Amino acid sequence: MISIIIFVIFFLAIVNWSQIISFSSLFVGPKIKTSTVKDEWINKIVRKKTGLKLLDITLFHDKKMYGMMAGLPFWPKMILTDSLLKNFNKDELEWVILHEAGHCVLWHNLKAFLVELSFITLGTLIIYFYELNLFGAILSAIILSLLCIQAIRWLIEYQADRFSIERVDNPRGVITAQEKIRNAKHKNLFSSEKSLGRFLLHWNIYPSKRIEMARNLSSN
Repeated sequence: MISIIIFVIFFLAIVNWSQIISFSSLFVGPKIKTSTVKDEWINKIVRKKTGLKLLDITLFHDKKMYGMMAGLPFWPKMILTDSLLKNFNKDELEWVILHEAGHCVLWHNLKAFLVELSFITLGTLIIYFYELNLFGAILSAIILSLLCIQAIRWLIEYQADRFSIERVDNPRGVITAQEKIRNAKHKNLFSSEKSLGRFLLHWNIYPSKRIEMARNLSSN
C-alpha cells in the first residue's frame, strides 16, 4: 500500500509540476498577486469564436507570459498573466485566449484527468501484481509520468493549438507570439526546443511546430 501511495504522489508531482509551481506561488515564497480583470474584447472574442461565456478572467501578476484555463464548459474561468497582456498585441493575444478557451470547449481538463487516471491505474496494477518495493514504485512513477506527458501533449495540447490556430483572424499573430515566447528573458531548462528536459517534461507543443501550423493555415 505504501508503494502505491508513493507511486501516485511521484506520478502526480512529475506530470503536473508546472501547475503545482504556478498555484503554489500564490501562497508560498515571493507570492504572486492576483486580480480580476474585466476585458470586453476578450469576452467578445471567446463568445464569438467558441461559444463560451467566461465567468471571469483572473490576472496573475507574474513576469512570465502564460495562460491557463480552469473549469469545464459550464464553468469557464480563464487565467492570464499581466506580462502576457502587456507584451502581446491583439493578434497574438487572440491565439492565447482561443487556445485556452479551446481547452474548455474540448473538455480537456476532464480528458487530462482521465489520461492521468489511466496511467495511475496501470501503475497501481503493475506494483500490485509484481509486488514492487519503494524503488520500483518510484521508477514506475517516473517512467509512466513521462509517457503520460507525451500523451497529454499530443492528445490534448496539440488539439488545443489546432483549435485556436484555425480560428484566429491573423495567423501571423501566432507566429510572432511564438517568437516572443522563445525570446523571453526567463530562460530555463525548457527554453530550448532541443532540450531533453523540455521534450520529457513539458506539455506544450514546440513553438516551431505552432509556427509551422500557422504558416500552413495562412498559405491555404
